[in-house]
Amino acid sequence: MCSRCGVCCGSTDGHPCEHLRVDADGKYFCEIYADRLGPHKTVDGRSFVCVPIRELIEHNGGYACCAYVKAVERLREERGQDTSDLGRLEKP
Repeated sequence: MCSRCGVCCGSTDGHPCEHLRVDADGKYFCEIYADRLGPHKTVDGRSFVCVPIRELIEHNGGYACCAYVKAVERLREERGQDTSDLGRLEKP
């Protein structure tokens, strides 16, 4: 489902994860995906903790441009549930 925009990994905020890479088609990917969760650093040395996208969405609504956020929005809309807590983060 991921569109591989990389926004959740810092592709647009100037502080991308040190493991974020771009393929020949311009799509982002994590070079250590299977072992990504836990403490890491950005390319400029800032520390952060990589978490599952589910936690990012639950904590702050996720990024409005995220395919996962859009899928949760569609599901909630089908169920008649509130979506105002989703997509609160704008693409940096």
